[in-house]
Amino acid sequence: MRSRKTRHCFAPAAALAATTALAFAPTSGAARPVRVGLPSVATGGVSHVQATSATLLGAINPRGAATSYYFQYGPTTAYGKQTTPASLPAGTARVKVGQAATGLLPGYHYRLVASNSAGLKPGKDRTFALTKAKKAKFTLTKPTAATVYGGALNLAGVLSGAGNAGRKIVLQESPFPYLEPFATTGLPIVTSSTGAFSFHVARLLTSTQYRVSTLDPRPLYSSLVTVDAALRVTLKVRTSSHKGLVRLYGTVTPASVGARVTFQLRKAVRPGNNEKNSERTSKFATQFSTKTKRATKTLSRFSAIVTVQKGGTYRAEVTPAKKGAFAAGDSATVLLHSAPASSKR
Repeated sequence: MRSRKTRHCFAPAAALAATTALAFAPTSGAARPVRVGLPSVATGGVSHVQATSATLLGAINPRGAATSYYFQYGPTTAYGKQTTPASLPAGTARVKVGQAATGLLPGYHYRLVASNSAGLKPGKDRTFALTKAKKAKFTLTKPTAATVYGGALNLAGVLSGAGNAGRKIVLQESPFPYLEPFATTGLPIVTSSTGAFSFHVARLLTSTQYRVSTLDPRPLYSSLVTVDAALRVTLKVRTSSHKGLVRLYGTVTPASVGARVTFQLRKAVRPGNNEKNSERTSKFATQFSTKTKRATKTLSRFSAIVTVQKGGTYRAEVTPAKKGAFAAGDSATVLLHSAPASSKR
């Protein structure tokens, strides 16, 4: 009987001890275990753009574990380049991040990538784009006059906007009738610190369209510029025993049979009138005309015997019979003396 009572008396004491242990267990004051998960990643915008460098922005929630991150970027969604990895301590707060990227060009893709013990998480892809006022843009200046057949020319321009300095560019051409794909001509050059550039074309043999292109994986092109190749014209004078009676003759290269030849006298004009160029002080007026004839495979010839009614400075202008590969060309000027008053009609 005593043993039963003893067991009966000890049972409540054990239960009380267990209850006391549970009461003092650190259930209310201790931090709850944090469940680690994949980091939350948001690819942001771009700041501090300078030439081909910029700061790529984004935000990361480490989701309870130490997290490393970096930005990927490149001309396509295959990227190809990345920034130096950086790290964030374990935490659950959203943290803004940013890293400098070099060799970044308008149109490039980029994204933020983060990883922790739970795995790797890429952010959404974004495209590096600038405002219209800041986008790189070509200005290719067209020559003010046609280039004589076989002559040289310079094509100058400016690449403006972000990343305009030190860009490697090439000149591309498509000759008349402008149906061939553009092909690179000459060697690449590099834009100046202000984006300026100039290409030298040694010989122009036909009217040609030109454009300038960057050598990036995603090229930037200039607008098209058409440079006309003018016929090369020579003019010579043979006088006679009769004053004012002369033979005007010359050649045209390349051969252009049936082209119209006009012999023109330079005349003074008043500046500021309705002329297209208000600063022009002279113009040429046609006095005689003829047509070219075949001479060789490479050139044509012309000749005319005329009586010069008005003395002065003359030139020959030759206009092709058909518009196309060549524009009208002018000769150098010659001085002609007029016939005596008695012979003028």
